[in-house]
Amino acid sequence: MDIQEVKPPHMFKYFNRPVTIHKHYTFTCDNRIFFSDTAFKDLKNHRYSFNLEIQSHVGDLGLATDFHLIDKIYNDYISVKLNNCLINQTLPDMNTTAENIAYWIFEQFNKHLPAEDVLQSVTLYETEKQGVSVTK
Repeated sequence: MDIQEVKPPHMFKYFNRPVTIHKHYTFTCDNRIFFSDTAFKDLKNHRYSFNLEIQSHVGDLGLATDFHLIDKIYNDYISVKLNNCLINQTLPDMNTTAENIAYWIFEQFNKHLPAEDVLQSVTLYETEKQGVSVTK
């Protein structure tokens, strides 16, 4: 079979239901987490990871929101405040716990995704075995 013989389909859109897009990101940062006004823990070169779930409608070409658009949102608005940063200085004035970081990430994606997409959840892992989720 010759790939040159493959023609476009008669119908690009095979079904008419939303799909859930899954994306995974990692970032490394420095972070001071406060447990009181005087007690804190410093994390140096701490690696976090997070997963996104985005509900997206399949368009006429049989495609949901492009992964590259989601990557662009991450690179333009989120990574620049997290990756290789002291996040106490780059994020809003808050205790930079996993819970608060996850919510901030949720807010940023929610603000920049196409209006027809619905951010279902952000799950932030502070280690391989523990994390928190923010849902819609």
